[in-house]
Amino acid sequence: MAEMPPVLWTRITDRRLSNPHVKVNVLSTYYHRSFELADNGMIFEPQTDLAIANYIIQNDAVNWDFVNKHTHFKRAQTDIGYGLRDDNPLQKKAKNPNSGEMFAMTFDEYKASVAEYTLEKASEMSGVEPEKLLTMAKMYADPKTKVMSLWTMGVNQHTRGVWMQSLIYNLHLLTGKIAQPGNSPFSLTG
Repeated sequence: MAEMPPVLWTRITDRRLSNPHVKVNVLSTYYHRSFELADNGMIFEPQTDLAIANYIIQNDAVNWDFVNKHTHFKRAQTDIGYGLRDDNPLQKKAKNPNSGEMFAMTFDEYKASVAEYTLEKASEMSGVEPEKLLTMAKMYADPKTKVMSLWTMGVNQHTRGVWMQSLIYNLHLLTGKIAQPGNSPFSLTG
């Protein structure tokens, strides 16, 4: 963030340094300048988002009014390949190649799908200490804490970029922290 959108990062820095209650979490697969401002810096392997969703659900921090009025739970096909040509050996191995099919699911089915991702399991998979994951999960779960999730092209260009973005959006949808000043996911794609 510090190198990519410097004008926005300058504003984030100003807000953080002039307001002691503002906290900055930085998640990345490598160390960079944004960590210099981070209150909670995490270098990770993928999979931590599911632990945070599980924490929100297990600690009854779901904004039920928002969820019931504005969300529909859906499940996508898995093992869809990598968008390669149909004759590519890797694509041929996929069980559901190039499938964009979605299926309705209940909240209880969604809850079950993230239940195995405890903080301990996510820590083991990601390499991030459970306390750091818990700190961030509590920020999402606290209805009084505003949360902005900002990301650049690294998320979008991931082999499962749409899925990664969906996981980030799900955290905001579960808590109703979306489309409000100070509460929203924001993909910086410029």
